[in-house]
Amino acid sequence: MGLEIRDVEHSFGDRVALDGVSFDVVPGVITGLLGPNGAGKTTLLRILLGVLSPDHGQVRYDGRPVDEEDRRRWGYMPQERGLYPGMPAGDQVVYFGRLHGLSNGDATSRARVLLEELGLEDRWGDRTDKLSGGMQQRLQLATALVHDPAVIVLDEPFAGLDPVAVVSLSETLRQRARAGRTVLFSSHQLDLVQDLCEDIAMVDRGRTVLQGSVATLRASSGRRQLRLHVQAPNRDWLLAYPEVTVVGDEADDLRLEVPADIDPLDVLDAARAAGRVVDFGLDLPTLSQLFMAAADRTLDRAGVS
Repeated sequence: MGLEIRDVEHSFGDRVALDGVSFDVVPGVITGLLGPNGAGKTTLLRILLGVLSPDHGQVRYDGRPVDEEDRRRWGYMPQERGLYPGMPAGDQVVYFGRLHGLSNGDATSRARVLLEELGLEDRWGDRTDKLSGGMQQRLQLATALVHDPAVIVLDEPFAGLDPVAVVSLSETLRQRARAGRTVLFSSHQLDLVQDLCEDIAMVDRGRTVLQGSVATLRASSGRRQLRLHVQAPNRDWLLAYPEVTVVGDEADDLRLEVPADIDPLDVLDAARAAGRVVDFGLDLPTLSQLFMAAADRTLDRAGVS
């Protein structure tokens, strides 16, 4: 069943941080908790981990209210560095393994496997504060995974990472999901994680504005852009499609927004009849575009201008 977040509310004095957030995190699926800075993501993660208590609502795990025994078996990677700067990298992971109840031998074995997986096997004896920011981020992930947690919760794991580190961390999360683990991470970098998340919950101003399968949400949004490189004497062929909007027109390159009720292949055929189509492609909306549209709808319903 995984995690179930149901109608969670939390305020800090007069400031509402979470206003009825609900969504599921399914085992074997990477779920992104997405939204801009200040949307309430970290507050929700702290409630999941028991650092804060909800004013209203509930977090359930495997069909029952989550308790401290559940949380002890989870793995958590905070946004802020939670490492001891003077401790060697390998000792750091072993120490966290011992905190989770592993024997010294098991913690050491797990640490060696993880550091190799994360490309840090030759850094075992290096002081943590001598590692680069990306290496420290990967090391921190190792401390969260050393006890092989059933639930993995990460707060902004991609912040400040270079592209190589993003690929390494992403592959590690994919492997855990393929092994049936429950994986939830927060991020404000929507398009950076677009290809990693399978499910998402988008929050804005403490409310859930969009949730579900990324593939389904993008395909069912009704927003599609057809890219064409067409060598034609004019654009008269577009007159047959007044509902199609030209959103980009540079030399022979056209970008057209095609409504859901028009087949983009029909538009492509019309372009081919008018001239030579050198290249074409169909783009679905990005997560950023989906979020902006959903946030606008939420503001309209709330009567906010």
